[in-house]
Amino acid sequence: MTSWNINLESPEIYEDRFRGIASGDYAILVTVATKPDFYKQFPLVLECERRGVPVGVVHTGQHFDEVLGYGLNEFHLDERLVANLKIRGDLSEKFVDLFSKMVKLGRYLKEKFPNTEFIPIVHGDTLTAGVVPLAWSYGLGKKCVQNEAGLRGMYPNAMFDFVKGKIGFEEFINCQWTLDWSIDRNEPFPEQIDTFICGSSCFCFIAPHRINFENLVREGYDPELIPVCGNSVVDAVEYTKDHKVENSIFDMYPQLEQDSWLRVDIHRRGNLTETRFKNIVSAIKRLVVDYKINVCLVELTAMKTGLKHYGLTEYIKRLAEGNKNFLFTPLWKSYSNVVEFFRSGHCWASLTDSGSQQEELNLIDECIPLTCRFNTDRPESVMCESNVLTPPLENLADFVYYIYKSDIPSTMKKAPKIYGSNVSEKIIAAIDKIYKKHKTFTWCHEKFLGKKECGIDYL
Repeated sequence: MTSWNINLESPEIYEDRFRGIASGDYAILVTVATKPDFYKQFPLVLECERRGVPVGVVHTGQHFDEVLGYGLNEFHLDERLVANLKIRGDLSEKFVDLFSKMVKLGRYLKEKFPNTEFIPIVHGDTLTAGVVPLAWSYGLGKKCVQNEAGLRGMYPNAMFDFVKGKIGFEEFINCQWTLDWSIDRNEPFPEQIDTFICGSSCFCFIAPHRINFENLVREGYDPELIPVCGNSVVDAVEYTKDHKVENSIFDMYPQLEQDSWLRVDIHRRGNLTETRFKNIVSAIKRLVVDYKINVCLVELTAMKTGLKHYGLTEYIKRLAEGNKNFLFTPLWKSYSNVVEFFRSGHCWASLTDSGSQQEELNLIDECIPLTCRFNTDRPESVMCESNVLTPPLENLADFVYYIYKSDIPSTMKKAPKIYGSNVSEKIIAAIDKIYKKHKTFTWCHEKFLGKKECGIDYL
């Protein structure tokens, strides 16, 4: 007989802070977990405070070291924490841990503060976005708000011809910008699963772009519950303009201030598969050695794991030691440093599989995104000509160099800004309007008969 011990670390619940926001009909719980959550969600906190809407921050606690969790301090979210759930483990263990703790948190709040409804806002397609609404629905019979809803993986139909060598770089880029795209729900993984799960347990879907609205309507969601508000990354990038970085990235890495660089960061699970990962590493080497391009490789946790697994860590270190045009750095803990570098004029492009950078670099004219994926859940950034898919094939280095030597970056920098303005203001106003009309859960008989009932807590 086999048995397992499942040990969950006790969360930190700040009851006094909860009491401070339990002052009205509802309070917002801005839920954060990952680095993009920190900077994309914090503008919502500021807007709630500006409007006098009670708000607190729930941190899953999965990023508990100084680097990954630095955004809590950088954006002063730590001062607004009402709960640190301290979830731990691998993907499935975090799922179980987070689900269990969110159910308990919801029931605790219902018992302690019965006159206030707490509404979690989750972000995008993270594990937290998938689990928190599910737990809130199963535990309380209530639903949540999804910020950046409707993200769906899509690929340009020309991808088939490109990977088979039937079309070249120029034609492939033109096809990305002008021809048809198709839905691809396999990647990013598990993010596409997270966002689908999230949708089932939300009553309000904040769409960053019209294409996200169309995705959700096609899948059967009520258009009245899908306000197109723009992307809160707009407010985050704007915030960095007015707040000086604590330590300049050029003080940390002075050589980045010399010439222009290609920044590389990779973290998607799909790009950790053997063929794709080795193609990326090979492309870095060829760009540095053969094409003499300045490359700065930022070692995200996934990249570190992949290099170790495939025995390539020392290979990359030797490449850095032997080539002045190659810089290999740890993860940059400050979001402001990343934006600082993108704006500096010393970073001509970011070769990345990040979703957020595809959005950010639509807003920043000095740098372009080269998205190292076969599909993207931000296709609108490609369709408006501010982004290009550069899939991790054997010809990746050649593709990047082709773009580097062409006029394509100039074209991309002229692309329209597509993610709105004053976004957080629109988001909080939309949530308030939808909540007051629809509440967080509606039974069918309530919808058709207009009769409100207390629910089925007795079950």
